[in-house]
Amino acid sequence: MPVKKHLSILALLSATLMAGPAPAQQQQLKKAVADDIFADHPSMDSNAVVMPSADAKPVTPFFSERAIGDASLARTADGGWVLTGTVLRTGVRHGVQLWTSADGKAWKGWGPARITGSGIEPGDVSERYLAPSVTVAGDRLYLAFADKTGCARVAVGQAARPDGTFTASACLVDDAADISLFVDQDGTGYLLWGGGNIAKLSAGFDRLAETPRFLKPDQALFAKHPPVGKDWPVRVRVGMSGATMFRDGDRYVLAASEVTGRMRTATEDLFMAEGPTPYGPFSMRMLAVPHAGQGAVVRLDDGRLATAYNPKCEDGFALFCEQVGLVPLERAPDGRLRQAASVITEDSAVAARQPLLTSEMMRDPSVTLGGDGYYYLVGTQDGYGYHRPDGGVKLWRSADMKRWDDAGFIFRWEGMGYDFANNIAELWAPEIKWVERDKTYYLAFSVMERGVGGKTWLYRSRTGKAEGPYENTGKSYLVKGIDGFPFEDDDGLYFLWGGGSIGRLNDRRDGFDGPVRQLVDVDGDHVGYEGNGLIKVNGVYFLTGAEWHGPLRTHGTYDMMYGTSRTLFGPYSQRRIGAPHGGHGTAFRDKQGRYWYTMFGNDPTAPWRMHFGLVPIDIGDAASIGVPRVDGARAE
Repeated sequence: MPVKKHLSILALLSATLMAGPAPAQQQQLKKAVADDIFADHPSMDSNAVVMPSADAKPVTPFFSERAIGDASLARTADGGWVLTGTVLRTGVRHGVQLWTSADGKAWKGWGPARITGSGIEPGDVSERYLAPSVTVAGDRLYLAFADKTGCARVAVGQAARPDGTFTASACLVDDAADISLFVDQDGTGYLLWGGGNIAKLSAGFDRLAETPRFLKPDQALFAKHPPVGKDWPVRVRVGMSGATMFRDGDRYVLAASEVTGRMRTATEDLFMAEGPTPYGPFSMRMLAVPHAGQGAVVRLDDGRLATAYNPKCEDGFALFCEQVGLVPLERAPDGRLRQAASVITEDSAVAARQPLLTSEMMRDPSVTLGGDGYYYLVGTQDGYGYHRPDGGVKLWRSADMKRWDDAGFIFRWEGMGYDFANNIAELWAPEIKWVERDKTYYLAFSVMERGVGGKTWLYRSRTGKAEGPYENTGKSYLVKGIDGFPFEDDDGLYFLWGGGSIGRLNDRRDGFDGPVRQLVDVDGDHVGYEGNGLIKVNGVYFLTGAEWHGPLRTHGTYDMMYGTSRTLFGPYSQRRIGAPHGGHGTAFRDKQGRYWYTMFGNDPTAPWRMHFGLVPIDIGDAASIGVPRVDGARAE
């Protein structure tokens, strides 16, 4: 059976450098002056899908008897397990394959279920049923499936006799897929199919008792339009396929999956929405379990809910594929269901790490190794940036990248040489850089002025010390645009900003000596739409940048992309993902020659949000950024 291999999760769990306190569960929004687009930003803990504890463990397969997709699980009254799904690869593939287990460890296969009914010939190898599902209600075991003509059907047998006969209904719905059955506490049955179609069944589950309808979030929740600049939430569905329903107390939960493209790969994620009846009205959809595939939800022996974890091999960041694991669920502070803090569902260099600095919120972290052997850190603070005239740029210092000491503010708003005209102005993305040729530190930072746009300043330490004091290299801002990054090359000091604009600074560092160019990849695209940085290793330039991938920002990922070139001005290789969830950060080399990337967590599936952390990266050749494994091998 194929087992998907990717970045070693063992390397992450064995790493102790990043161990630190868990991030705060809730973050305070700014007051009335805050930009509306940040009012419900993905980086807020209130939107978190993933909040792993420091001792979280990766989900592992509990069923690997055979390659299987679209897994469906059910529990029997005596605590046993029943499993089915789309059988894959070699072996018998017709009919509905069943497996049972008394303890969820040792599994017995029963072969194709003996299904009888109109138009069904037992043993017919042409009956290829995709995504069948199992439901247990009392002493009955139900199989829901679409036959080879596309008709949805429900077959009933005995839970105690998985090897017995199952009697199938006539065709219930034409041209249906991903059939499932929900049996409510009063015995009422509901047929679900596709991404959210539903219809009540007759008492015998042999015909529809009503006209089908499609379930989606309550449209009244979308009466208020999102502000300009904020992503529009999905309002027309909960998912695209694999709709299933379960009950948790007095709430009915609709679950469905969708291939979202987070992390620039085929992530099939599980979404959920809740309502007071099987017909809703349902809440907005929320991403509940990343990489889960079509997740059937069951109740564990300890009373917790759990969903099947059954990714496809096309998902480049799933922990395994075509096998089945279990992901416990928990209620977030706002009541929605999400994966429990005890599990990790992603195989990446980031998934098991912890933030380093949790005393203050931080975005866009920048680290430089100074001329004195210390590491220095700055970043966007006060949530989404200090508002003029408050705050400024604060500095942290570390000797070992483990403990970071607060060195206080090194910049405040005075003397910038610019009139903000009483507009709301936020300080974003400070970048600190030790420049060897000048034997001093440079500080770049951006100010986003409401209704005007962003501008970036460049300051220089007068003392050659990271603490400053700093002075403006010019009389006002250096460039229009945001995300400035000083880069020292053999022939001078360059300044990179925006989505790839770059120019060589003059000797006074208050302007450019020569033309400003645009860095792009071989396709003519930017490597990152914001947060660009540069690092040079063995004569190769690595251009990094931030991009969003997936369903808008709402449930997407904010990833670090990169391209490489033998020349500074490129073109760079086609952009690739380097550090998932890394986004706007800085690559740097430590005193031992290892490479790191700073990260703050800007999306709902990052392991933390809005706190400074570090991710190890391995730059081993001219083509790629990889991740070191625990055995010293290199994974990409």
